[in-house]
Amino acid sequence: MLPFLVFAQDDYLANDPIWTVGSVCNISFTSPGCIANDVFNYQLDGDSIINGTTYDKVVQKGQVSYMWQGGPPPLPPQCTGEYIHGPAFVGLIRQVGYTILQWDGTMDRLLYDFDLSVGETLPVTMNNPTPDITVAAIDEVLIGTQLRKRFTLANSDAEYLIEGIGNSHGLFESIPIPFECSYSLECFGLGTMAYYPMPGPNCSLALATPSIVVEQPRVSLSPNPVQDELAINVFYGSFTGTVRLIDTQGREVLQVPMTGSWGIIDLAHVPNGAYLIVLGEVRQRMVVAH
Repeated sequence: MLPFLVFAQDDYLANDPIWTVGSVCNISFTSPGCIANDVFNYQLDGDSIINGTTYDKVVQKGQVSYMWQGGPPPLPPQCTGEYIHGPAFVGLIRQVGYTILQWDGTMDRLLYDFDLSVGETLPVTMNNPTPDITVAAIDEVLIGTQLRKRFTLANSDAEYLIEGIGNSHGLFESIPIPFECSYSLECFGLGTMAYYPMPGPNCSLALATPSIVVEQPRVSLSPNPVQDELAINVFYGSFTGTVRLIDTQGREVLQVPMTGSWGIIDLAHVPNGAYLIVLGEVRQRMVVAH
């Protein structure tokens, strides 16, 4: 056994934790067909004391881009551009033993309970209204010098819980997937070091920089979520190269050549889940849901 590993319970909210979450949501302004691709961070921003109890204040900041998938140009003006948002207050949380509690304005409510065994049913919490999700298996992941338990879930849209971190959709994100959105935990780190899904540079993908609009070839993915065949349309230009499909663990699961302003990708054999479509420098999130 490696001597530097620590097996004792960790302080979940110590050492400047940061969560990076990606989302893809169908939204509607004047008509359906607008997709919001958002990448945002949760970070701790000081303490708040309520009735003598100390809570960690969580803020969110990120970058969202709007993509029109309702048809060819012209695009609705409300469904274009890429913008910085936040930091904005999200909630107050604290750790008690193997649980994370969230203040709902009047009382503490359970957000996560990580004191679980194989076969046990997850409790109903603020982000889990489902009473029949069970723990199918338990393994461990290394976060800093601490081994955290990872709970593989059955009867669940989220694939897993990780002790002290949250679920595979994020920190506050619902374990059941909302019909109009998908969420994925893309990175968890402490301070300037990322630890999950793999060690490396920090998770700070969403930076507190001035609002900007990024001009890039606009790519439409339709439908999203997709069952079998994904149509790719490149507005204002074309793409020649390899379209890559990346899963939430950073693994490349598919490569398809593309030449021109449109193409079709067969995803019938790709497992359900959230993915990243990469066309050169353009990256866009999509969901496979057979």
